Amino acid sequence: MMNASPQLQDAKLVDCLCNGDLDALGLLYQRYGKDVRSLLLRVEPSMRREDADDLCQEVFLTLVDTLNRYEEQGKMRSWLFRIAVRKARSWRRRRWTRFVLGRQHGEAAAGVSLQADRVEERVIARQRVDAVLRAMPASQREVVVLNVVEGLSARETAAVLGISENAVATRLHRARQALEVGS
Repeated sequence: MMNASPQLQDAKLVDCLCNGDLDALGLLYQRYGKDVRSLLLRVEPSMRREDADDLCQEVFLTLVDTLNRYEEQGKMRSWLFRIAVRKARSWRRRRWTRFVLGRQHGEAAAGVSLQADRVEERVIARQRVDAVLRAMPASQREVVVLNVVEGLSARETAAVLGISENAVATRLHRARQALEVGS
């Protein structure tokens, strides 16, 4: 396989991966992991290296989940980059939402103290987050909880709620606007 072109090697690895050979995923990670991580850090310069490492791993796990939609045309790198950009956007939205919540309701509401050692701080933080969520219309709250809090993709959120991905995006946009106005 070493003498074959990278596209042929990718096709073979994808076939192996589709047949359950997770070693193929490791080889794809070795081939493209550094590129994906670098892309993440370039498209989101405020991202910490640890976050980029985590997202890079998520990209390759998402690759496994989306293989049924992948059509080999020698474009594995661009397929991975497309996934990475979406992951970076999602990371940015979650970070932005936490920032707005923090500005509006204090750091505890943004989840800063959710990892605190003191139980009282976690309880107060949870109460603040719950208050913000209760103030939202149900349709927006559902989308925010699924997408921002639970980390589901727009596609997954749409499937859970039985709505289109465009409806998910619209509801998230309206929720963000409401949070900005309220801050």
